[in-house]
Order: sequence, then structure tokens, then C-alpha cells
Amino acid sequence: MAQVTTLGEPTLRADKGYQRFTATDAAANDSDKTITVPANNTWTVGNIFVTYAASADVGNRQLTVIITDPNSVVLGNLQADSVQVASTTEYYNASPAAGIAVEGPAGYHFMSLPGFVLDAGSTIRVYDSAAVAAAADDMTVTVTGAAFH
Repeated sequence: MAQVTTLGEPTLRADKGYQRFTATDAAANDSDKTITVPANNTWTVGNIFVTYAASADVGNRQLTVIITDPNSVVLGNLQADSVQVASTTEYYNASPAAGIAVEGPAGYHFMSLPGFVLDAGSTIRVYDSAAVAAAADDMTVTVTGAAFH
């Protein structure tokens, strides 16, 4: 389960109506993560950062991000442009600043993230849609943005 931390100076941002947040799921042996917007929150997501350490199990991993509203309606479906092979650690960054999905230097992937406003109960699922070694691969997902209460 993801841990959500509210960052920043609450009194400084209270007049603006938001606080910065970070939600992280770093549980080992799991390449299927879901982060849920907590009750009484509305999020705008600024960045999704993923570190994916693939096990030695042979197969091509396909990193996919599915964003849904509280009623499980899919708002976005993002995929990295290339696959990840066994025994590698690669890094994925989804943000509005990324523009179109591109591959950077070896092991670095950039995906365009549309501007979503997510109500409580909305989810961000990050997973290997090829399901090569879900219980053996390690994935850390960090989501940052602004939380409105």
C-alpha cells in the first residue's frame, strides 16, 4: 500500500488552497502497483517516477500506467515506447513536461502525462502489462503533485 506524505508549509499554501504531496509504493517483489487518491483529497499529478528492477526471468516487460476516476472509468492509458529485458534496472518518468513519449539514454524512458484532476478514490496503476515476473521483479513508484483538501 502506498504511503502518502503531505509536503511543504501548510500555512504558506493554505491561502492557495493546496499542499504538495508525495505518494510512494516501494514494496519489494511486486511489479503491479496501485496508488489511490485518499478520502477528502483531490490531486493534480505533476510527475510519476518509476524505478523498475527486472529479475532474471526471461521476457520483455512493458511498463503501463492506467489512470481511472472513482468509478473505474479509464482516463488515461500510457505505455513506455520500448520494452525492458531481464536483469536490468530502468527508470521511467511521466510528466506534462515530457512532451511526446521518447526514449532517453539507455535505461531512461519519458512518457507524456496529460493534466489530470483526480478526485478521492481515483487510482494510478503502474504495472508490467506483459506480466513477466510480477512476484519477482521490484518496482518503486513515486507520484508527486498538488493535493486540494
